[in-house]
Order: sequence, then C-alpha cells, then structure tokens
Amino acid sequence: MKQLERERQMIQILEAIQAYGNVSQAAEALFMTQPTVSKIIRNQEKQYGISFLDRTEHPLKLTYAGEFYLDRVRKLVADYQTMTHDLNNFADNRVGRLTIGVNQLLAQVVLPAVLPEFHRRYPQIQVQLSEKTSATMEEEVLNQELDLYVGITPAYNERLHYQRLYTDGGALLLPKQWAIEHVPEEQLDISPLINGKDFVVETERTGFQRIVNSYLTKYNVRPNIVLRTANITTAMSLTAGGMGATIAPQSALTPELLARTQVIKLTPTALQCDIAIVYNNQNEPTKQAQSFIDLATRIFETTHEERD
Repeated sequence: MKQLERERQMIQILEAIQAYGNVSQAAEALFMTQPTVSKIIRNQEKQYGISFLDRTEHPLKLTYAGEFYLDRVRKLVADYQTMTHDLNNFADNRVGRLTIGVNQLLAQVVLPAVLPEFHRRYPQIQVQLSEKTSATMEEEVLNQELDLYVGITPAYNERLHYQRLYTDGGALLLPKQWAIEHVPEEQLDISPLINGKDFVVETERTGFQRIVNSYLTKYNVRPNIVLRTANITTAMSLTAGGMGATIAPQSALTPELLARTQVIKLTPTALQCDIAIVYNNQNEPTKQAQSFIDLATRIFETTHEERD
C-alpha cells in the first residue's frame, strides 16, 4: 500500500514537472518544498535504476524511460482503483453470481414475483437457473453446485435449511370429458371420484409427489396410474387433454387450466405443502443468496398479508 501511495505521488510530481518545466515550480504547485520533491524523484530513480528527468534540458523534460514509467504507473493506479471499486461492490453484494435451482412449476409462480425486483436492485448479479427434480437439486445444494433452490419442501434433511415462503394447498384436476355432475368445491377424500380411473403423476423424485403419495396412502385412494412425468405442468396439460386426473398445487391453477378442467380443492387438513427456499446450512449463504432469500421472503409475506 505504501508503494502504491509513492507511485501516486510520483504521478503528481512528474505531471507537474511536465507542466512547469522545473522542480521548484512543480514543488510550489504541489505545496511541497523543492528539496523534498528532488529527494522523492531521486529515491524512485535509484529504486528502478533509471533517470526519469533529462536534466540537460531547460525547461526540464521527462526521459523516454520517465514517459514510459508515467504512462504505466497511471494505468497501474487506475487498475488498482477499478479493482478496489469492484471488490467493494462484491462486498456490498452489488456484483457476483447466484445459482438457483427451481422446478418448472415454481419457476412460473415464484420467479416472476421475485426475479424482476431482484434484478432491478442488483443488476450486476448474474443469475443462473437450473430446472431439475427436487431430489437432484437437493444433492446439488449439498454439494455446493447450487447456492439454493426453490421447491416444495421435501423430506427433512438436517444438513439443509428451509426458509418458508408460503403454504400451498392441493387440488384434484379432472378432465372435462369425465363430465362429473355436482363437482364439489372442496373434498377431503377423493377416492370415490378417481378409484380405478386413469391418473397422471409426477416421478417419485419430486417433493410434491412425495406429499401426494402420502395423501393417496392415507385415504386409501387407488387410481390407475397411466403415466409418470418429471414435470407437474406436463401432468396438468395431459389432464386438460383428457388423459387422466392429477393432483396439482393450487398456486399452479391458471385461468386457462381452470377453463379446460374440473377442479376440486383438497381440504387443507388433507394435503398442504410448504414452498421454501432451501440452502446448505453447513455454510453461510453468499451475500447474493442471502439478498435473494430476504427479498423473496418479504415479497411473499406482503402477498400473504394482502390476501388475508
């Protein structure tokens, strides 16, 4: 640091000599004494083993080595200032990279509510998204391949921390073609409606399907599973197309989907799930990750209060 301060001082001295042509006037312009300026120059010349000034010229001029030194040391100091500024931005969480895992469904529900505001606040933070199954993203968070993931809370893992965003309910979606009369708005036990009937489910490695499986077992619901998909959005689309019923989170029910299916909400005591941001609790979240967590939490707390 002391060396850098000396280089900054030399820039001022050499620029002043270029402007005034002699050491005395340069010293006066810098509010320094002439002996002090001369000593600083000679010490630097001795350190590098070169002469910065052509002392045979009047007014004084820089030697070629002096001009080279001045040009390079200006760049050196400028680069240092840029580096310091950028590092301060890192420290203040204004630049960096954030890797987020999210399933496709929640990418459509959570990310539009959070990412635009996050980008507005931190435009220099590069966000990288990964859309995989909950089990895969859980492993990647544990292996520090992802900073965090947004998902339907899976089975508890003591090495992970779960920051709840909101609680979601479940809904049974039936194809319009089934034409069931008097469809109830809410149902606890759906077995009379779908036992033995075609049913589309997610693969076992998704957090939501674990919850659905638990519900089906608890209420002895026995549908005819015709397809497993890694994506609940695909399952809902297939239901809309008439392939079979499915169970989906209520937050996934778009107006288009409501128009193309028959929807029965499941009683909250029967099926509920928490949507959470999950991160490795063995390490402190990065400042970028913590900012995302804090912002998402505030946004969904506000949204929940407004709905209440």
